[in-house]
Amino acid sequence: MRKVVVLASAALVLVVLGGLFLIKGRGAAYEEVVTLKQKDLQVTILSKDGKIKSGGNSIRVVVRPPKKLKEFYFYMPPMPGMDEMRDTANLKEVEPGVYEGTLNISMDGPWQIRAVVDGVTLAKDVFVPLTKTEIVSDQAGTAPSPHGRHLMIPKEKLQLLGVVTEPVRKRKLVKIFSTVGYIDYDRSKIYDITVRADAWVEETFDRFEGEFVRKGTPLMRVLSPDIQIALDELRLAEEKGDPELIRKAREKLEYLKIKEMVRSPVDGVIVEKKVFEGGYVREGQTAYRIADITKVWVVAEIPLNLAKYVRIGSRSTVIPEEDPDRRIEGRVDYIFPEADPLAKTVKVRIQADNPNIHLKPGALADVVFEVPIGEVLAVPETAVVDTGRRTLVFVEMDRGMFVPRMVKLGRKAEGYYEVKRGLKEGDKVVVRGTFLLDSEAQIRGVYGTGGTGHQHH
Repeated sequence: MRKVVVLASAALVLVVLGGLFLIKGRGAAYEEVVTLKQKDLQVTILSKDGKIKSGGNSIRVVVRPPKKLKEFYFYMPPMPGMDEMRDTANLKEVEPGVYEGTLNISMDGPWQIRAVVDGVTLAKDVFVPLTKTEIVSDQAGTAPSPHGRHLMIPKEKLQLLGVVTEPVRKRKLVKIFSTVGYIDYDRSKIYDITVRADAWVEETFDRFEGEFVRKGTPLMRVLSPDIQIALDELRLAEEKGDPELIRKAREKLEYLKIKEMVRSPVDGVIVEKKVFEGGYVREGQTAYRIADITKVWVVAEIPLNLAKYVRIGSRSTVIPEEDPDRRIEGRVDYIFPEADPLAKTVKVRIQADNPNIHLKPGALADVVFEVPIGEVLAVPETAVVDTGRRTLVFVEMDRGMFVPRMVKLGRKAEGYYEVKRGLKEGDKVVVRGTFLLDSEAQIRGVYGTGGTGHQHH
């Protein structure tokens, strides 16, 4: 009897130890790969080798708190040249909230795990082959994205999408833009020809408005009674030999400062002629107005959004409308203080040399500005996605894995945007295929509810 009791006790111990061993062995047979969470609901996926790979996988799915798992599958949305794919697991409930079975994955690449529990869908983007270490690494890499999410594209689809990336680097940018201007006289170089004593106009030498005259060209011959009187007074003073009278007579002639022949003081264009042969010109009256056009003003209309690039001293190139092959350098010497509310422009004045009169006052001209921005961190404009609510680029974290990252941009020049915040030198950004990646991100909900339905600019 005693022997029977001992044997029974030994058998009981073996059963308990065997059960413990079986439980331990059963638990140890599966390793956690990834967990899906939504509020208080959690779905953990485990596999026998700690991986989810293409081909067959033995998996365990644990739902906590224990609930009915209605569906569990891996989903890949459609892309250009490929239909959507859906690989459903074959699972059996082994205990409340615990399911075991097999999962066959069609191919490596980006997938979305979906678990439907009591009408609630939990989802997570992953890249197959998948391990727990890679999941942690991916999550760390997606921190800068708008919602901590990433977009994963298989290599085959990357070629179909034509995705091209390039590293972000510093560039010396020059802002180049053109606008329209009109040529005007340099108003600081307009001369009025007057006399300081009343005079008769004896001859004007057929001068006319619009005529270009050189310095010293005769403009008119005059006869002034006051001048004749002053000359007679000087002659009499000299005959008397009175030094004081001579000095005063000469001072009077110097004040009158008029001779029989009046000549042009500069090279320029006669813009006004107010005297004619046989006429009479009074003291202080303008007889001629001459504009020096060896230098001209070009008044350019700058759109308001570009006005910030122009400063006093900014260089520009003036291209005459009638001679588009000619280039004349100019410099901004004045920015007008008021904007045109209708045209949404600001006027700037450019001073340009005009020795051969290639620039005709009154004519139109194209004005090209080249404004150095300096060396800045920059991305191509093709890399930028403007959602209306945010501006972002796609950063390649690993081959086939892209993170939408919000950026703050500055000035635009030569097809590039200055990057003020959001990127660092060396980051690889998508420069071609951005539109298709953006569309794919919307389909997969990478942006969250705030990123859908935007427009591209």
